[in-house]
Amino acid sequence: MTLFSDLAGQSPENEAAGAQETAGAVAAERPALAFSIDEPVAVVSPVVFASPHSGRLYPKGFLDASRASMLDLRRIEDAYVDRLLADVHLSGAPVICGLVARGFVDLNRAESEMDPAMFEDPSPGWFAQRSPRVDAGLGCIPRVAFNGAPIYERRLRREEAERRLDQVYRPYHRALEALLRRAQAMFGQAWLVDCHSMPAETEAQGRSPDIVIGDRFGASCSPGLADLVEHLFRSRGYTTARNSPYAGGFATLAHGQPGLGRHALQIEVRRRLYLDEANVEPHDGFISLRHDLGEIAAEICAFARAQVGLEPDETKKKAALDTSAAKGLGRKRP
Repeated sequence: MTLFSDLAGQSPENEAAGAQETAGAVAAERPALAFSIDEPVAVVSPVVFASPHSGRLYPKGFLDASRASMLDLRRIEDAYVDRLLADVHLSGAPVICGLVARGFVDLNRAESEMDPAMFEDPSPGWFAQRSPRVDAGLGCIPRVAFNGAPIYERRLRREEAERRLDQVYRPYHRALEALLRRAQAMFGQAWLVDCHSMPAETEAQGRSPDIVIGDRFGASCSPGLADLVEHLFRSRGYTTARNSPYAGGFATLAHGQPGLGRHALQIEVRRRLYLDEANVEPHDGFISLRHDLGEIAAEICAFARAQVGLEPDETKKKAALDTSAAKGLGRKRP
């Protein structure tokens, strides 16, 4: 079932040089943009929503060098989460989405989470932060695709990793930080909601919950936010879990500092709710989930406004009617 086309005219993904559709993704000579930002008409909430893993732009040189199939590469994306969030900016909060595929560079890792064995010329201590994710082949530059399929025939050069960081990783994180700083300057606090999707369970694992809410076991945000989000999903019939198996990734660790006025929460959505995982195509459940996420985002924004002491009629006074603070950060999706 095709619910939308990723080559629909104005998409920023198609402004990459030589863009061509490949298995529902976009292959391009080079990325023109690392991310997109959906800005609201007026920023009326301290919340920033993010989707770092939904990018489906694949640089052509990367595809030429990859031994993994396009389907295996696509199956490690948080496929179409950016589209699930398409209505969220209507709540008065910006949404930032990575545009470049996770297989090329993972935006929800520390840039030091590199496996030195992947590189021809690692110097001692160069980006060698070991973690279970790195050991599993899913560091900042992933080594494997779906089901452990190797991505590369050869070892990479350090300059290749540095180029990916400079072209994609660092611009995304500079833009995210700018949005959070703007929120904190306007409202005294910033609230990050980092959105992901999770693969289907195996038979041995049993049925996984529909939604996993990660707050790093209470360390990354106000407990009231996690309680609210869990209630909002459960009241709509979704099953939920807290911090297991996902307690929060790099973004929640880096930005979740409640004592400094920074709150961060991770939301993982079960892919089977909206996606045919075998073919990486949305199914009929996509529309209802997108609708629910739009409503839930509005409730989160209202909660965050109340937490910073704003009544509904006061938000207009705080609204950034001119969103020039974010100009130059990215491009709005159509």
